[in-house]
Amino acid sequence: MNCNSCILSVTIWALLFIPNALGQTDEVDKIRSLLEQVAAFTQAGNLSPLDEIYAPGRGVHIIEGAGVNHGWDEYRDHHLKPELQAFNNLQYRFFAIEPQVRGDIAFSAFRYELSAVTESRRIEIEGRGTAILEKSGEGWKIVHMHTSGRPKS
Repeated sequence: MNCNSCILSVTIWALLFIPNALGQTDEVDKIRSLLEQVAAFTQAGNLSPLDEIYAPGRGVHIIEGAGVNHGWDEYRDHHLKPELQAFNNLQYRFFAIEPQVRGDIAFSAFRYELSAVTESRRIEIEGRGTAILEKSGEGWKIVHMHTSGRPKS
């Protein structure tokens, strides 16, 4: 292969792959921000914006430890709202968010911390989670969320 062929190969490679890599970086940033918003809205008790972040329908599974809710509406109304009402001084954050994008599907491992006070005790939890998202005309939507935690040591 002569030098002109090398330059042509590198140019073709750059034209094909660099724009995709740059676009993927943008999508990774969007997903990271979206997951950070989930924790921030939850901490604030502002659940309405989450209606737009989670996909609709019972096919969306939200799993905490061994428990499962079928659909965002069920999780929001029968799990999250009562839980948030029982919490005082809630601190909740996602961090070490590692999105991976594969076309219109993405998944992300992340870590989380939760602390709150209830009538009977103080809760301090650290955990791990995985979110699966799907991109549509409305942007990225969470279609599956699984978190597991344990008391902080």
